[in-house]
Amino acid sequence: MAKPWLTKRKAETFYKKAKQEKYRARSAYKLIEINKKYKLIKPGNVVVDCGAAPGSWSQVALEIVGEDGFVLAIDILPVAPLKGSFDFLQADLTKPSIIEKIRKNLPWKADVVISDAAPEFSGIRERDVGLTLQLNKTIFKIAKEILKKDGNFVCKSFQGPELKDFISEVKKDFKTVKTTKPSASLKKSAEVYVIAKNFLKRKDLNRKNF
Repeated sequence: MAKPWLTKRKAETFYKKAKQEKYRARSAYKLIEINKKYKLIKPGNVVVDCGAAPGSWSQVALEIVGEDGFVLAIDILPVAPLKGSFDFLQADLTKPSIIEKIRKNLPWKADVVISDAAPEFSGIRERDVGLTLQLNKTIFKIAKEILKKDGNFVCKSFQGPELKDFISEVKKDFKTVKTTKPSASLKKSAEVYVIAKNFLKRKDLNRKNF
């Protein structure tokens, strides 16, 4: 187990780096590391960022997709505008109407769905892990509706007995599924990221509107 002062120093290091490099949160470095390792997002991609506030993952995604790509951020909380091909949808991810709202804001099916979202924590570990997995399942359901064939998906989760079942569900729809813990994650944190590549069950619409 990491010593408290080491954990604090690590958090402060990434926090200062984020400030210097103008990212909205140190969580940006988690996506940077994940994408460097797994190549989920590529230039020209359409990316949907679920639970995007304050917008650090959207910042990273925009840097990767470039001028030919597009990033749609979604959160119940406001996200300040970002430069580039970016749009923001203020909405509740758990509402049944969310799929249609997302579709109306996309130029075509998404290449990648990303999520660093977490529910409001109660401080009770078992309950918080369960709430997170419920949110994961909601975002996974959204991903299956909006991803094009061979699209990619990543979401934050937490280690616990139900995570294995969630991963098994994800494996039914993707060729490759793994978990990872980026170096920007604190060692004492139980958070892990579920990485899913090559979506299997949706037809490629060849970038036509839908």
